[in-house]
Amino acid sequence: MQLKKGQLVEVDISSIAFGGRGIGKYGGITCFVDNTMPGDKVTASLTKIKSNFLEAQLVEIISPSKDRCTPKCKYFGTCGGCQLQFMPYEKQLELKEQQVKDAFERIGKIKDVNISKIIGSKNIYYYRNKMEFSFGLDANMKFALGMHLPNRRFDILDLQECHLESEFSSKIVNKTRDFFVDKKLETFKYTNGSGFLKALYIREGKRTNEVMINIVTSDNLPKDAEKIMKDYSDVLSSDEMKDNDKEITSIYWTMIIAKKGVPKTSKEFLLYGNKSLSEKMILENGDEMVFEILPQAFFQVNTFQAEVLYSQVVRMATNKPQQTIFDLFCGTGTIGLFLAKHAEQVYGIELVEDAVKVARENALKNKTFNIDFFTGDVDKLLKDLKEPPSIIVIDPPRIGITEKTVKLINDFSPNQLIYVSCNPATLARDCAWLIEYGYKIKEVQPVDMFPHTYHIECLALLER
Repeated sequence: MQLKKGQLVEVDISSIAFGGRGIGKYGGITCFVDNTMPGDKVTASLTKIKSNFLEAQLVEIISPSKDRCTPKCKYFGTCGGCQLQFMPYEKQLELKEQQVKDAFERIGKIKDVNISKIIGSKNIYYYRNKMEFSFGLDANMKFALGMHLPNRRFDILDLQECHLESEFSSKIVNKTRDFFVDKKLETFKYTNGSGFLKALYIREGKRTNEVMINIVTSDNLPKDAEKIMKDYSDVLSSDEMKDNDKEITSIYWTMIIAKKGVPKTSKEFLLYGNKSLSEKMILENGDEMVFEILPQAFFQVNTFQAEVLYSQVVRMATNKPQQTIFDLFCGTGTIGLFLAKHAEQVYGIELVEDAVKVARENALKNKTFNIDFFTGDVDKLLKDLKEPPSIIVIDPPRIGITEKTVKLINDFSPNQLIYVSCNPATLARDCAWLIEYGYKIKEVQPVDMFPHTYHIECLALLER
């Protein structure tokens, strides 16, 4: 069978791959089709042809799945931000739970794993506490403020609304666009480094209702740049932008300074309000923490589901008395700080120096003094820790941990491990390595942090 790019094919979709693409067969070959779900019969245009798989772009849905629903967002299918919005939420949860099972069986080669029912999100819209909107030009070369179009590096989809953060954040986006269009300022062009406006960041405290705005620009300053930015701040802090529930408490201007042959730097200017945004987290057991969040700081973007995730970590960690806990890849220390309430001592290790600085500030803010943070590579710093832990918590990046890290963990011989993962594939692979050292998987708990996307968060409890 001779196939060529652009050829139209009919495909019956039978399942979905991790990443959100529908899977079917054409001529006996596996075919991946974007924006499809099990039960769809579609016409698709071939975009990649390999001997053992095909990739195709959806052209037409011949007959939809009985489970397909109407997406809430008018930009669905164009924006690319919410890949599964055409699927009822309960079906999304079933899909994600099955993908976790598949990862352990197919990648980890581990059978009969105790995988608990996935914990869904109570809020399936307006759940994010941070969004980035980019300035640029749309496909018609007009001023735009919104999202990058999928697979198109420079084209921006001009968004009037978005259901991910809040209705108030959409109001901020629209007011920001109107202001800078009126000022006739140019958006930054990555092709030649000209232009001024780069991005708009909006953070919200979901429990405190505080809002932080950060306008990011280049250092190609227009005439009267400082006055323009002050005027922008005045507009957003005016009575016109008052909201019944939320309050703009901080407005920043971040200028990115980039010159050829010189490391990129930035300058931050606080135009209005508080230096940081306050957010509170409350776990299911009643534990509370308050966090002060600066413009560049990392913080879990779904506050309420992060509370669910951390509640599960604490539940797993406190099923036995704990003396010393290692928190590896600890980031800004949120997991370790909650665990410190239930242990004699916690040690956190994180590679990113700025994150460790924030972690120490969070510890002081919450009067938590039985936790120490170390900056550096986990594999190197583990060798310097002498006190044996009763439990080790691992929360690595998507790529997971290395076999060297597994060996170093085994050298401490902790009775329990808790592995927090945003990638079921690497979680399954790493659990298979840990099993070789005598650990057994007691429980895997999936948590849906990002409704309408293919992302899955998982916790695995291992013991020996």
